[in-house]
Formats: sequence, structure tokens, C-alpha cells
Amino acid sequence: TGDKSSNPYGVLNGIICNKQSLLADAQSKMNFQIVEAVHLQKFFISFWMGEYDEAAEASDSAMSFPCSKMPKVELPHHMFYRGIVAFQLYREGKGENWLKIGDEMREQVEIWVKNSKSIFENKLILLKAEQFASTCDVTAAKESYELSIKVARDNGYIHEQGLAYECMGIYLTSIVEVGEAERCFLSAHKCYMQWGAMAKADKLRKDWNLSSRIEIIEPSTTKHDRDE
Repeated sequence: TGDKSSNPYGVLNGIICNKQSLLADAQSKMNFQIVEAVHLQKFFISFWMGEYDEAAEASDSAMSFPCSKMPKVELPHHMFYRGIVAFQLYREGKGENWLKIGDEMREQVEIWVKNSKSIFENKLILLKAEQFASTCDVTAAKESYELSIKVARDNGYIHEQGLAYECMGIYLTSIVEVGEAERCFLSAHKCYMQWGAMAKADKLRKDWNLSSRIEIIEPSTTKHDRDE
């Protein structure tokens, strides 16, 4: 009935036709690893699209299973992104407990830095920036955001460089430094475009009304590149 190459559920021949039926099937068979994986997928998508309440709910669901503590590829990114979500929700007034959760995620990443500095250093610094932002230490927050951006760039993590710019932009907006915040959002947009995350870049553009600024910057950049 459909192209199986474009429908990942096509290979199951109609037994499971979407994410909801996959989740129901896994739950009925008590296959908690699949249930966790479904919730993690929702978490990652919600996180990158800035839907932090949905991300928190999906993260809590994924962490409710014993298998969530088992080593896996997704675990470090889950803990890192969960920390950012926690600090953001705390600053949005969603509860004191989120500050504690953010601190716990930062402490976990701090352990991993000792074993793999090049992978986790920028992540730890960004979580520290979010912690400083959450405890109203403006100077330390700004310095940490800038350092996280630099370390992510130096280590080739263009997506996390964009994420650090975005987080800094959100924070600067909250303390009414609008001009600097816009600079951060424009830099984040450029990083996401280079990463190939067009949907993320487009949502950032719409959320922060960047369209006119991007239209001004991009033609001039193109002309400059052409002149060189």
C-alpha cells in the first residue's frame, strides 16, 4: 500500500503502523527497552524544537525504566539535554526541583569529562552557564556561554555551538539585552544551517522574528564570498 523505503513501519506488514501502535505493542509485551527508545526519540525531537515541557515529560517517562541507567549511546546526550531542560524550566518558574535536577545532570557530565575531555568539556561548560544563569550570576553566566561556544567550535561540534548560542540568546533576552540576544540567535541560526538542521533553523527564525535580519545578512555574505 505504500513505499516501505519511506515508511519505516512498512517492513512490519501492517502489524505495527505507527509510533503509537509500536509503543502499545512494546508495553503489552513488557519490552521496556523499546518503550524507553520511543520516549527518548520524543525527548530528543522535543528538545531540539524547544518544546521543553514535552521534552521533560518524555525524559521522565524514559527514566522510569530500570534499563534507562544501562550504558548506551543515547545516555550522555540524554543527561546533557535533560540538564538544559531542567535549568530552563526552573527559570520559567516550573518548580524548585528542576534546579536540583539540573545540578545532578551537571555533576554527571562532570564525571564524564574526566574520561573524555574533548567530547564533554563544552557540554559541562554550557551546563555551568545554565546553572549560573539560574542563580543570577550574570557575569559568570555570560563568560561560560562564550567559553562553551568557543570550545564547541574548536572541537568541531557545530550543532552544540549553535545550541550554546541559542541558550545564551534565551538568557540575554530574559535580562533584556535584546541586541546581544539577537546576535546570538543569528549565530545559532547560521550554525544550524551549516549542520543541515533546516527545520530547527526555521523554527528559530520564526520564534525570534529573525527573517528580516537574515535577509539582510545573507545577500551581503553571498556578495562578499563572490568578490573573494
